[in-house]
Order: sequence, then structure tokens, then C-alpha cells
Amino acid sequence: MKAYFRQSMAWLHTWGCLVAGWLLFFIFLLGTATVFHIEISRWMQPERPLDAPPMQPVDRATALAHALDYLEQHAAGQSRWDIYLPHERHRHRQEKRALLAVGWRGDLRGQADLDPHTGAEVPRLAVRDTEGGRAFLELHSELHYLGEGLGKRIVAAAALLGLLGLVTGVIVHKKIFQDFFTFRPGKGQRSWLDAHNVAGVMALPFFVMIIYSGLVYFDRESLPAPVAVAYGTSQGAVGRYYTELLHREQRHLPVQRPKAPLMAMVEQAERTLGTGEVGQITITHPAGQPLQVRMRRPYGSELPRHETPETEFRFDAATGALLTTPALGPGIRLRFVMLTLHDGWFARPMLLWLYVLSGLLGCFMIATGMVLWVVKRRDRHARRGDAPWGVELVARLNVGMLAGLLLGMAAFFWANRLLPVGLEGRAAWEIHGLFAVWLVAIVYGLLRPEKRAWVEVLSLAALAFGLVPLLNALTTDRHLGVTLPAGDGGLAGFDLSMLALALLLGAAAWRLRRKWFGAAMRRNTP
Repeated sequence: MKAYFRQSMAWLHTWGCLVAGWLLFFIFLLGTATVFHIEISRWMQPERPLDAPPMQPVDRATALAHALDYLEQHAAGQSRWDIYLPHERHRHRQEKRALLAVGWRGDLRGQADLDPHTGAEVPRLAVRDTEGGRAFLELHSELHYLGEGLGKRIVAAAALLGLLGLVTGVIVHKKIFQDFFTFRPGKGQRSWLDAHNVAGVMALPFFVMIIYSGLVYFDRESLPAPVAVAYGTSQGAVGRYYTELLHREQRHLPVQRPKAPLMAMVEQAERTLGTGEVGQITITHPAGQPLQVRMRRPYGSELPRHETPETEFRFDAATGALLTTPALGPGIRLRFVMLTLHDGWFARPMLLWLYVLSGLLGCFMIATGMVLWVVKRRDRHARRGDAPWGVELVARLNVGMLAGLLLGMAAFFWANRLLPVGLEGRAAWEIHGLFAVWLVAIVYGLLRPEKRAWVEVLSLAALAFGLVPLLNALTTDRHLGVTLPAGDGGLAGFDLSMLALALLLGAAAWRLRRKWFGAAMRRNTP
């Protein structure tokens, strides 16, 4: 540590971010992809139909009767019934939003899609085995191969270092907001610092929110000691913690068909929520309380998504009388707000794209920071006349860890189209493909000359992303020639995003090639 405060903060910023930099880049990049994980999943299962046209009016009273009939027949004796009415904001059920859906929990779990007009069960589509966009959810939060517990703890530690890096970065760069308006290209270390500062300032509130809310998401992993002291370390300790935290009832009785008409309850709830806004109905029977019917908008479609007297309505299933929805304390309400902001489920398309843009700026900030660490030390050691192996190792690893991860993501999508549909463990092999290509890129970056490796890996990543739409067209009938005329923004948007990424990475590779090898190219040109 240094003698002065800003020097100490600079030391913390430099070494804390170096330790966590590559992992934070991994978390930010894959976390950014989770914003459109539903659309990614649809693309990775081309057997699913094109996006449904605008919903036709549904007689909700009839649909509710069909749902209750089905649940009585198939889920009798279970402790929870869920009914999902057709609703435009069921984003997590996008490919079947015009259907009526039911689910149940208890001794058994199950779900089914029903025709809202006839009540007939709609068979589930036979689709290829893939994790789809859910893979990015799990990868960026649990690191896949390390197991849920250890992976979450490592991610929480990296997030703590990332939050520390943001705070110390603002302290160290005392003119950071002034320097935001300054960019000096072609100035070596100064240019990298300017790029780092610009990316950091442009989405600084987003970075603070997304990292802090991630820590709140994994409160037990980031701060495990309080829970262990208060509840112990036994197998049921975590369950007791969340039961008290969320005011959950510990025991539920089997549910049955409500005696009061559901449609009357829906109309009463929608006098506050708005006409047609009830999207999810839950029937439960907490021990010592009457059978209850809970109604709300589609889960995750609003901010915050937790239950409040303004967003969820509870009714006595026997009489239809409105019950009091228990108000959560300020701490747990803040927690739910943070989780909702982190997921972004409530956001409409424009805000989702702002999430993506901010996430990409975070990736750029981290990448430029890692490169800046190398550039600064190379300049310093060049003046001394030495070249420490540690700096060169970080420089070489930057190629594979940063550019190579992009290539690995492209390989993930290629694997989805090229692996045999009937392959056993197919979903796992898609993820194996990501890590295998990433590992090859890391080794490649260590063996090739650094500048050539940067240009070559970025060029290869650009080519891989750019060919994804062509590969899609050759292997499925869900290509741009079909999805654009059909107005399927989700599927068409994926292919167009692949082309945009290819152009971005190709421009970066071309810029580096021209900068580093332009003179040699001109000399060799006849």
C-alpha cells in the first residue's frame, strides 16, 4: 500500500481489477447476452413456430373454466395451482403467448398448454436439446463447471472487486468527468486511458447498479457469515432463512377448485390493475388460513416484481372476499427492486437495447483496462531497458481471454446448428464447444506473435459471427428470408445482431491491422 490516499486507491484499482479483470469480462459479456436469452433460446430451437400474430380476443371466463377443469383432473391433491392467461407481456412464454397455460406444484410438478377456446391440451413441440439462452444465465452466475455453490462464491468475489474498481477508479481519475470529453487517438497509453475513461463514464450508473444488484442476488454467497451465525449451517438453514425473509408459510395444504367465480375476482383486481392486465392466477392453501386466490400481472413484467398491495390481489376462494396482502419490510422490498433491475425482465425493447449497449460498454471498459495495464508497464520498463515476463504473459493472455471468448461464443451458436439433433448430451456439448474453442484461442494467443494474434483472432471471430446467418439459412427454414417478411423480430433480430457483431469485430481487426502492419503492407504493394 502507498503512503497517500489516492496512491493507495490507485494500487487497489490496478491490482484488484487485474485479479478479477478476465473473469469480470466473462461475466459482463455473457451477462449482456442474457438480456435477450428468450430470443436466443427461440433461435436455438428452430423447430418452434414463428412468432405468433397479435392475439385474438379470448373469452377469459371460458378459459378459466377450462384451466380449472384440467387442474382438477391432472393436479388433484397438489399444494399450488397456477393459471397463465393469454397476455402480450408474458415475455418468458413468448412462443406460446396466445395459449392458456397451467402449472402445479406439491408432491409432483407439472405444466401444460391448453387451447383457451376448447380446453384441449396442446402437445409440446419436439425440439432439439439445448440450453439456449439459459446457458448464459447459468454461465455468468455460476461458471458452469465449478458447481453452483463454488461458482456463485467466485462470481460474488469478482463482483466485490469490480465494485471496488468502480469506486477507486472514480477516486483515482479525479478529472474523469472532464476527461470524458477528451479523446486523443494515436497517442499510445494516453489513448487507451481516454477510451477506458469514456466507456467508464458513459454507463457508470449502470455499472454500479448491475454489480451491486448482482451482489444482492447472491447475498448468501457475498455475505455468508450473518446467515450462518443466525440460522446455522445445517441443510435446512437456508430454507428457514428464506422462509422468514420472504414471509413464506412453511406448510401448505392441498388445494381445490374455488367456490367463488374466478372471473368476478379478475374484474375486481383489474379495476386497479387495468382492463385485461391480470396475467397470472395462483391458488394456494396456507395452513391455518382459508384457500386463497392470488392475482397479478405477468410475473416480471413490472418494476418491482414482488408482491405489494398495489400489484397483487388476494381473495378468499370460498367467498370471493378481498383479503389483505401482507406488506413486506423495506429491506426485502429494496432487495426485490434490485433483483428486478438486474434481470431487466420488466423492460420494453428500447430499454432492453440500452441494457445491451451498457453491457457492451462494460466489456469495452474492462478490455481497455486490461490492455492499459500492459501498455503502461511496457512503457515504464522500456525506459528501464527490461521486459518482465509477467507483463508479456498478461499481454498474450489478453488475446485469448478477451478476443478468444468472443470466438467461443460464436462457436456455441455454430455447435447448435452442426451437432446431430439426436446426440446424447447435446446441450452439454454445445457448452463444451464454447470452452474448447476459447481454450484453443488462449493457447493460440500464447504461441503467435501478439499483434498478429490480436488481428487473426478478431478476424476469425468476425467471420464466425458473420457466417452464423448463412449457416442458419443452410440448416433451417428460420432464416432472414422467412423471418423478416413474417415480422418475427426476435428471430430476425438475432441474425441481424450476428451481422452487426461481425461488422464491429471486423472493423476492429481492420483498424489494428492497418495500424500495426500498414507500412509493411504498403511496402509490399507493387
